[in-house]
Amino acid sequence: MTFDARKANSASASGRQNALFALITLTVVCGAFFAVLSLPQNAAGHDTPLGDRVSSLTIDMPDLPGEAAEAYFIALGKVDPEAQMALSGEIMQAGKLDEAAVTGLVMAHAETVLRDHAGELAQADTKHVDDILDMTRNKLRTASRKRSKWCDAGRYADLADIEFQKPDVFEQTLAEVKAPLNDYSFDVMTGLMIAIEDARTHPVERGEMTRADEAALQGMVMSIMADPDVLPLIVSLQSGGDARKALKGVNVCNLGATAVTAAKTLPQETKGRLLAEAAREMKENGASAFRTGVAF
Repeated sequence: MTFDARKANSASASGRQNALFALITLTVVCGAFFAVLSLPQNAAGHDTPLGDRVSSLTIDMPDLPGEAAEAYFIALGKVDPEAQMALSGEIMQAGKLDEAAVTGLVMAHAETVLRDHAGELAQADTKHVDDILDMTRNKLRTASRKRSKWCDAGRYADLADIEFQKPDVFEQTLAEVKAPLNDYSFDVMTGLMIAIEDARTHPVERGEMTRADEAALQGMVMSIMADPDVLPLIVSLQSGGDARKALKGVNVCNLGATAVTAAKTLPQETKGRLLAEAAREMKENGASAFRTGVAF
């Protein structure tokens, strides 16, 4: 077992909460950018073809919405076979559902799985965090190179305009946004299952957040704000300028890649304690911690 020594000068409880909130907010903001993605990618950490992985299943694969969901189902079985069987039963009992409904069912089940295995996730090696960050950045950069229409920040402002004026069009457009975001969510969940599985044989014990961690997070935020693509946007919005005009032409894929790159520069010890803090928060409060970031 590896030990990550706890610093003598630990952060205050409010400081730890602020650090965790910063991480969650960054994650949620970056996650919003994945609405631009429409290119299939392997789940984090998986190089084995899906067909080969399916052959190792001990139960029948349920009707899931795509390969990303199937990869998660397989990874779940390696971590918690009983939970995998329960999920399969829930899907079969629900009967004929559309993809959105199945996705909602699987994600609700996944929240329970994460809470049940939060202690193991807290001990996962930070290489798994880096794998997910790398996948995130690669997807964003690919979407930007492909000139995905959802890289244009102006489209999100347009969504706000039609929400009440044209609810049918709004729902249709929102579904178009959510579909690739769902695949990304399944990829992240697969990466977390891999991290939990690895933590069982290679656990890392960690202490609480430290003042050094808070300083590292502050430095990360400052580096994002000082980026030449981000700074003009912040200045424009802070000066009371027209938000729609400020967002026009802004490439949110590039902004997301910038944020992820900054997160990658955090010290590994800081990433580890952030992961452990997030896991503890998940165990206590479930997905409500992440909903706080969304509300922000």
